[in-house]
Amino acid sequence: MAGKAQKKPVSPSVDESVRYTASTVSAAFGIGISIDKSTKWIEYHNMMPNQPFNNYVFLKGTKTITVFGYLPKDSLKYYRYNVIENDKNWLAADATPNLKGKPALIGQHNYIAEINLGDFNVENKKLSIETYKITERNRVSTTTIYNKEIEPAAILWVTRGITGKKGGAAVMMEHLKDGFKFKIHDTLTVTGLNIVIKPTDVTFVYAVYLKNSATGRSILVSNNWLYDYFYGMGMHSALPYLTVNASFFNEPGNYELQIIPKLPGGFRIKSFPEKTTTFHFTVLPSDTVFQGKIVIKFVVIGLAVIACLVFVVFYVIRIRNKAQLAEQKQKKDIAQLQLDAVRSQLNPHFLFNALSGIQNLMNKMEIDQANRYLTKFARLTRNVLNNSDLINLSEEKTLLDDYLQMEQMRFGFHYEIVLDPELYTLNIQIPSMLLQPFVENAVKHGLTNTDVAGKIIISIVKKDTDIELSIVDNGKGFNSAKQNDGLGLQLSKKRIALLNAIYKDSPIGFEIQSSSGGTKVQIILTHWL
Repeated sequence: MAGKAQKKPVSPSVDESVRYTASTVSAAFGIGISIDKSTKWIEYHNMMPNQPFNNYVFLKGTKTITVFGYLPKDSLKYYRYNVIENDKNWLAADATPNLKGKPALIGQHNYIAEINLGDFNVENKKLSIETYKITERNRVSTTTIYNKEIEPAAILWVTRGITGKKGGAAVMMEHLKDGFKFKIHDTLTVTGLNIVIKPTDVTFVYAVYLKNSATGRSILVSNNWLYDYFYGMGMHSALPYLTVNASFFNEPGNYELQIIPKLPGGFRIKSFPEKTTTFHFTVLPSDTVFQGKIVIKFVVIGLAVIACLVFVVFYVIRIRNKAQLAEQKQKKDIAQLQLDAVRSQLNPHFLFNALSGIQNLMNKMEIDQANRYLTKFARLTRNVLNNSDLINLSEEKTLLDDYLQMEQMRFGFHYEIVLDPELYTLNIQIPSMLLQPFVENAVKHGLTNTDVAGKIIISIVKKDTDIELSIVDNGKGFNSAKQNDGLGLQLSKKRIALLNAIYKDSPIGFEIQSSSGGTKVQIILTHWL
């Protein structure tokens, strides 16, 4: 039905006095819902990764909901909404909100129009509510009400990724059975396992755990599902798959893969262990490993002899250069003390800025957003106060995700973090808090008070033995030739200079380019790999 929401009989069991926030803060206009008394549970804040305009509300047992919209009173004519049932049945298309009655006063300063969009039967259904402003059609916000059973993941195939004849990556066209046994190094080198599952509406809720059966310890937890075509397997559409790198199971032994549905949740995480799907495999000792141990034994003996000779020579040289080494150590210690002093200034600077964001949300009476902001702020605080000099790339990405998702609640921009797949993020460490001050500067001084939809792209790529990090925004820019940097940028520049005094063989390059069309910060970790 185009232009008008389908009317449903009002259910007397719906309690309209209790409402749940169903949309994100970046939505074109707010969406809230009330649920009936048959509801067993509700999880109403489940944002998808890197999708600030989309949110899922998961329900169990609900039959009827009432949907409300919250819009500025003086701009109703600019807003539209769609309601789609099970991705194909359009209950409303390009509908204009219809204000009835007096608008409710919410907050201290803004009049908000509260609009009843109708009652909907959601029993065993998926209901999508799309909202947008006609002047910003590229920013469609989707609130998904999901009241279907979350089924256990259905594994279609488990295949091995291998190193091809010419050294490139390849995938074996096979269907490994539960309990499969193989060698990492034999006639081919296995680079990882690809788990291909049957696609669902909510593939993103399935988390993969890799466990060592002997210890019961989880080695890997991931829900990084990608989509691709697997030719030769009888399927003609892209399928979700997740790759487990062989570095996580390179030791011989028994392993178990578990796929557990787990809602992301903003305040708590709801999981369904009773719907776990498992796959077992065994890594056998490789012949090449055994031969390698024999070779290593002889190499160790030879190295021991060489080491004795080197030790004698080194001892003589060390005596000669003792004074010079002591002087170099003293300079390095001084640089380290100065670096620690800079980091001690950076941490409170970041914390005060984050607390200012929470205070701003509370002053605007956006309590839900302040609570979500505070949840992520708590995890960020633990990372910031950890006081470690180095952090692996995986932890750095998590820290940046937390910070940017926090700021999305306030400014509603889009961001993307691109990690080079050739980088083993858990094994590569970089100076902690290296990127965060520049990202913070991009958000607060580049994307605020602009007329365009804000966007930040962070990329971390491998170039030979270097790591190149860049932060690009489409903000208003600034004159990089002037010495008007904020405290965070000044401290970061000073910190890079001190790091170069310590890591002389692996210097850090730094450059800022800015114009009216945006700003690019580039950091190069030379010879870091």
